[in-house]
Amino acid sequence: MLYKNGQVVLWNFTLTEADVRVSKGRIMEIAPHGCLTDSEGETDIAGMILAPGLIDMHIHGCAGVDFSAEPDTAACLTHMSEYLHSRGVAAFAPASMTLPYETLCDLMGRYRSAAVNPLPGAAAAGIYLEGPFLSAAKCGAQEPQNILPPDIGKLRELHRQSGENIRVACVAPEADGALVFIAQAKEFCRVSAAHTAADYETMRRAIQAGITDATHLYNGMNAIRHREPGGAAALLQSRAFCELICDGIHVHPAIVRMTYRLIGPERLCLISDAMAATGMGDGIFSLGGQRVTVKGNEARLADGTLAGSVTDVLQGFYNAIDFGIPPLDALRAATLNPARALGIDNVLGSIAVGKSARMNLLDRNYRLIRTIERGE
Repeated sequence: MLYKNGQVVLWNFTLTEADVRVSKGRIMEIAPHGCLTDSEGETDIAGMILAPGLIDMHIHGCAGVDFSAEPDTAACLTHMSEYLHSRGVAAFAPASMTLPYETLCDLMGRYRSAAVNPLPGAAAAGIYLEGPFLSAAKCGAQEPQNILPPDIGKLRELHRQSGENIRVACVAPEADGALVFIAQAKEFCRVSAAHTAADYETMRRAIQAGITDATHLYNGMNAIRHREPGGAAALLQSRAFCELICDGIHVHPAIVRMTYRLIGPERLCLISDAMAATGMGDGIFSLGGQRVTVKGNEARLADGTLAGSVTDVLQGFYNAIDFGIPPLDALRAATLNPARALGIDNVLGSIAVGKSARMNLLDRNYRLIRTIERGE
């Protein structure tokens, strides 16, 4: 299939007038208009932008299903895959909640079994293990009774049960033994600072030990103060990828703009942190077995604690542009950067020869027109 006469977002996130030839689900050639032909057919995309598919590296659920709570993980992933595909998502990493350790082992095993079969829409890109190695002081919507001290043996077992599919493991760096845990865990997955009360110096040591990501930056962390900069300030000054939930509630638009200006376009990762209520409207829903009330685009526990988001990553991408992030940089933050953070940028995240043809057609305002799945 040849996509011709449109504008293409190249690997370096610049726009150019080009045609793209796809075959057997792969991008085969990119060339100036009129230079390519294809016996498999042509699609005229004049007036449109051909962009890479979105990557949601941190999502708990959507469209009524919860990855941590559904007994049929295969059916849950299929449902998520179909919904996310309709929202321009090429791949996603389902995120676990802080469940009892035995329950987590069971969930990892069910993912391993489900991952054998391809999904109908967005691909599952591995597990985002958000718990249980967190701080009870900053647990947010995570169940504090299920939090465990960092234990590399337990993480290795979870990784084994998952079929070695844990992409990101979260930890509170101030916990006893966390620095050794980070140094050992980084050998087989990425390690993210999450739900942490770590101060600036503790976080700096954790970064030196191997922290490469910041889980929903600012949320579940100490506030930045001029005499007590906190862990978030250390993460901003590092080379870590910094996740932001761009729903306008978890992080103020002014802080989204400030973060972008501080770290630039190469480290910002837009995530949804979405829960089962995403796409479902107001009502009572579950997040890892906890009762959550959704009203508008806010989701809260019974005590008023802000829970997961109900804004998917496509809307977060739109919001980031509306908040003042240049469109192509916002697109990079929703595609290549999370692909790099998950270690799947060799096949997804940008339009480049040899990569998977999971792409989106956008209008000139960067709104989704249609999705392209494996070139179709």
